[in-house]
Amino acid sequence: MSDKTYNGWSNYETWLANLWLDQDGYATEEISNVCLGMMGSWEEKSDVDWRLADHIKDMMQEWIDNTLEAQNGFVVDLLSSAFQQINFREIAGHYYDELKDLEEQE
Repeated sequence: MSDKTYNGWSNYETWLANLWLDQDGYATEEISNVCLGMMGSWEEKSDVDWRLADHIKDMMQEWIDNTLEAQNGFVVDLLSSAFQQINFREIAGHYYDELKDLEEQE
């Protein structure tokens, strides 16, 4: 079994998804606001991670759907395959940890 980690992330697809999210100010703000709301409602990090991961996945799926509306075939299949490799829970945990660190610094 080969090591598929990439730049500290579980795989290239997860690293790339997080990179794009971090570069999109709107996405970062939305994810952070949703995460903060969940942190106020759920005590366990794992509960927030699961729910936030679903939110991030839905958000990114909407981006893909809007981009590939009229597409089909190879490109859609390839993108769908890569999308399935993204570890959304890992990305959610990254946002949770960053916000928790900021909260503790205040």
